[in-house]
Amino acid sequence: MPAIRSARLDLVELTGEHLRLIAEGELDALSSRLGAAVSPEWADIIPAAENLKSLRDEPSPQPWLSRGILLREAGAMVGEVGFHNPPDELAVVELGYEVLAGFRRRGIATEAIRALTDWAYSTGEASTVYATIAHHNAASIGLVQALGFSFGDDYHDPVDGHVVFYERTLPLPR
Repeated sequence: MPAIRSARLDLVELTGEHLRLIAEGELDALSSRLGAAVSPEWADIIPAAENLKSLRDEPSPQPWLSRGILLREAGAMVGEVGFHNPPDELAVVELGYEVLAGFRRRGIATEAIRALTDWAYSTGEASTVYATIAHHNAASIGLVQALGFSFGDDYHDPVDGHVVFYERTLPLPR
């Protein structure tokens, strides 16, 4: 499947082969396959083992899972964006994203989220998106608020600790 393109970014679908190379630390081979620089820091933010397990169980969710964020001008993978699972029976998806520290505060996450959610909405399978964010992550909370997400809940997750829940209907406002 071709990458989702935006003004500066390609959101590259990470196939089972890409995920295997990440999990095995074969970053030179991965860089060659992707045609972009990949750093160990980038590989560390990709949930490769988790996504590989999901794809072994059922390959159809692949387009909904992690995508690498390629900043074309840099020729490098600078982050990750995707959904935790395909849309559920209510057409709801959970968003996840991370941009490497050296590339933050450049609008990359905003651009990637807009491109990904536009794609999700265009499939006709997703109508609502939500994000759970660590309570102390002010930058990420500010990002989803700027994208029109509304606060939904504040709770303690047994795995992630104190988190806040934000959601909104698609498409995102411009």
